[in-house]
Amino acid sequence: MNAAIKKLLITTIEFTTYHHVLLITKETTTTSAILKYHRQAIEEAARSTIVAATALRQDEIWHKVIIHSIPTTISSTPEGFNTVKTKIEEFNLSLHLPHPPR
Repeated sequence: MNAAIKKLLITTIEFTTYHHVLLITKETTTTSAILKYHRQAIEEAARSTIVAATALRQDEIWHKVIIHSIPTTISSTPEGFNTVKTKIEEFNLSLHLPHPPR
């Protein structure tokens, strides 16, 4: 680890299939806290690496889950993913997925 890094705040950087870059923070660190002190450095790094970068968004809570027993007959189409979304919400009444799984 770099000796200059006193406290690790971002644990992972991921690139999505929709050309987004996700900065995954530690559970005890909010995006608001990181952007309050490091927004300019993050924006400069993003713009120097990704010319099309336009903005930073914060505090969107994401969850990654593994789901077992999904029928293999569901196709990888928008209709198929909507079926998976419906099944997940039917069996988890307190859960609402803002968009179908990808």
